[in-house]
Amino acid sequence: MTLHLIDHIVFVLLAVVFPIWDFFWLRKRAARILAGETELRMKLYHRTIGQEWVMAVALLGLWFALGRDAGAIGLVLQGGAWAWAGYGLAVVVCALIGLQAWSIIRSPEKGAALLAEFSSLSFLFPHTLKERRTFDAVSVTAGICEEVIYRGFMIAYLMALFGAPFWVAGLVSSIVFGLAHSYQGPAGIPRTAAAGGVMALLYGLTGSLWAPMVAHAVMDVAAGRLTYTAFSKIPPASRGTIPPRERALGETG
Repeated sequence: MTLHLIDHIVFVLLAVVFPIWDFFWLRKRAARILAGETELRMKLYHRTIGQEWVMAVALLGLWFALGRDAGAIGLVLQGGAWAWAGYGLAVVVCALIGLQAWSIIRSPEKGAALLAEFSSLSFLFPHTLKERRTFDAVSVTAGICEEVIYRGFMIAYLMALFGAPFWVAGLVSSIVFGLAHSYQGPAGIPRTAAAGGVMALLYGLTGSLWAPMVAHAVMDVAAGRLTYTAFSKIPPASRGTIPPRERALGETG
């Protein structure tokens, strides 16, 4: 693939400019939501859906305008033994996510532990049924659009720029993916980078983005539904209590 100036600009925007902008923008929104402006959560969801679809569609439009084919960005299903192994692994990943979700839903203790682990992200996860349904749409959007951006485009770009093999480019793209989620805090960066690594593995095995798209969407939907279920078991009077980490975020935002 022959790189153009626009490819470099897109990479800098995706890897540097947008993550920095989102980090500070989300800190301000988080502080306001934690301070009681909970209606901003739905606005955040709608913004995320719109922004990611615009980015993905614009990127694909650029891709095809430069005469590149769909297979080079992972939009064509592939066959072969490795591809079927990747599809099978995607099924296993989705099944494990489902089993873990079922285990947490059935256990109040695990639900409480989940909320403690993600306490700094309570501004982001759904608290009401309406929010949960919209978060499902956010999850599907992320599953499709972020795979096009971080696995499809970014891996192809890094391979062309450095002549790197797929797995090296996949590792670097996963690190960038983690840094793009730096608004989730120090623990969120390696967590999302690891998730990106799993998606890169599925992409590498199948040669297609469809398997990681499904796995990514399932993972995010499960996270939203688990946190919603956990929040729904908390008495309404207790939901306004901001844990120390969140209170610090609100005060510095």
